[in-house]
Amino acid sequence: MRYFFIEPDDLKQSTVTIDGYEARHMGKVLRLKPGMTVGLSDGCGMQGEARIRTLTRDQVVLEVLRRFPSQREPSGELVVAQALLKDQKMDLLLRQLTELGMTRWLPFISERSVPQPDERRQVSRAARWARIAREAVKQCRRGRIPELSPVGRLDDVLREALLFDTRIMFWEGARHALPMIADGDPGGPRRILVIVGPEGGFSSEEAAAAEQAGFRLATLGPRILRAETATIAACTLAQHLYGDLRTAPPRSPVSSGGDESLTP
Repeated sequence: MRYFFIEPDDLKQSTVTIDGYEARHMGKVLRLKPGMTVGLSDGCGMQGEARIRTLTRDQVVLEVLRRFPSQREPSGELVVAQALLKDQKMDLLLRQLTELGMTRWLPFISERSVPQPDERRQVSRAARWARIAREAVKQCRRGRIPELSPVGRLDDVLREALLFDTRIMFWEGARHALPMIADGDPGGPRRILVIVGPEGGFSSEEAAAAEQAGFRLATLGPRILRAETATIAACTLAQHLYGDLRTAPPRSPVSSGGDESLTP
């Protein structure tokens, strides 16, 4: 089933209209036809199913059949603070982390970050990231688009430490792997903040500042990983220990307790 984004208020209606580029894509590229069923998402945690009522070159009218809370969102939060990497690496990471269940993206400039974008560059980059996150959510059928924070500094990230139950900085100078320092059974949804470094890694001063702010320092094993590999490995570990990578996928949205059927 194909999925499409609509505004939250539109998903509350019995019929929805999609026009412009998305409508032309539905008809000319995907070759959808009246009577076919598609999935809908408002990007804020609610999803739905709809039947195509009419389809023209520039407009598609949908009949909403049911609405339900997304079953593919993490029960807690996974916030990733990523030191800036070169453009294409950041783009790919954002896509992959969204698939892994990241709920918020905190890009920041560290001591060894190679990119040092100016304000104009950051605006264009933020717009591209928004498109990438949106497409990744559609691909993996999540119900919520991750929050994308402006580029900051490491100090900005550390100031948020007290808001999180679990705080981890992955650093090649750490002595212990995450499973060795994990604080036991999570016991329920958590707010997790993971910090990962740039191509040159973190300095010892940055690691000390994070530790002082309450972060556990964890290594990713005996090998030196590329920065983008380290981020994916770090977030996979965090999601396995504290998140939902150990849970089975939902069988059907219709079986959800919060399902609201609009058909007789």
